Amino acid sequence: MAPPSFLSRLPHPHLTHALRDGALVKALVAEFLGVMFFQLLAGSVTHGPVETAAAFAAIMYFTSHISGGHLNPVVSLAAAGTGHIDLVRGVLYAVVQILGAIVGAILQVWLVYGNAFGKTSDSCFSPPRHVTGPQLWGWEFLLTFLFLAVMYSALFIAPGHGSAAPLAAGLALLAALSTGGFYTGGSPLNPARVLANMLVFRCGTAWGWSYLAAHLAAVGAAVAWVWPVHGLGMYMGGENPAAFTGTGRELGGTGLTDPLMGGMGSGVTGGRGIAADPAGAGTGYV
Repeated sequence: MAPPSFLSRLPHPHLTHALRDGALVKALVAEFLGVMFFQLLAGSVTHGPVETAAAFAAIMYFTSHISGGHLNPVVSLAAAGTGHIDLVRGVLYAVVQILGAIVGAILQVWLVYGNAFGKTSDSCFSPPRHVTGPQLWGWEFLLTFLFLAVMYSALFIAPGHGSAAPLAAGLALLAALSTGGFYTGGSPLNPARVLANMLVFRCGTAWGWSYLAAHLAAVGAAVAWVWPVHGLGMYMGGENPAAFTGTGRELGGTGLTDPLMGGMGSGVTGGRGIAADPAGAGTGYV
C-alpha cells in the first residue's frame, strides 16, 4: 500500500481544495483585473451612483464565470466566514482585490488629467460636514449589510439569480449610493477602494478607518444572519453545496464542485449538488 501523499495529510479541506484547484490562479487574476477596472472606471467620475453601479454590474458579468464575480473583500470574507467558499480562497481574493484597486488608482494618476500621487482626486470620498462619525458608521454598516444580503441571494443561496446576478448586484449598489450615499459621501461600500484612495491619493485618511470598521462589522452581521437563516456552506460543515448555493460548478478539472459559483454554473444532478473529494475519494461533503 502506497504511503499517503502530502496533500492527503493536510488537516483541513480549505487548504486541500485550494492547492488542488487548477483554476484558482485564473480566478485570482479575474478578481484582480475586475477591481482594477472598477477603481479606474468608477473612480474617474465624481460619485455618480449610476456610473458606479453600471461599472460594477458590467465587470461582474466579465468575471462571474471565472471567479464568481465577488469584486469586493467584504463579499469574499463573508462567504468564507459562512463556508460558501473555502477560507484560503476568501483571503486570497481579498488580497488580490486590494492590490487590483491600488493598481487601478495608479492608472488613474497616469490616465486622468490633474490626478497625482498624494493629491485628492475624483476617486476620493468623505461624508458631508454635517454628518457625524457615528452617523457615517451607521449608514456605511447598514448599506454594506444590504449589499451583502443581495450578493448572498444572487451568488450563494439557492436558487440564486443565475445570469441576472450582476444586475441584482448593480441594482443593490445603485440603491445604496442613490439614497444613503448622500450621508457616506458616495462610498462604493468597498474596502479595497478605500485603501487604494488612502495609499495612492492620501485622501480619506480622517474617515477611512470608520469606513473600514463599518465594513468589517457588516461582514460579521452578514455571517450572523446567514448562519441561522440559510445555513452554513459546505466548508463550514453544510450538508452539500446545492443546499446553500443553488447550482455548483466544477473548477479546474479537480472533481470538486465548488460553491463559489453558486447560481452561475451547472453541475447539479437530480436537483442535488454532489461534492467529490479532489483526489476522487469521498469527503463526507455530499
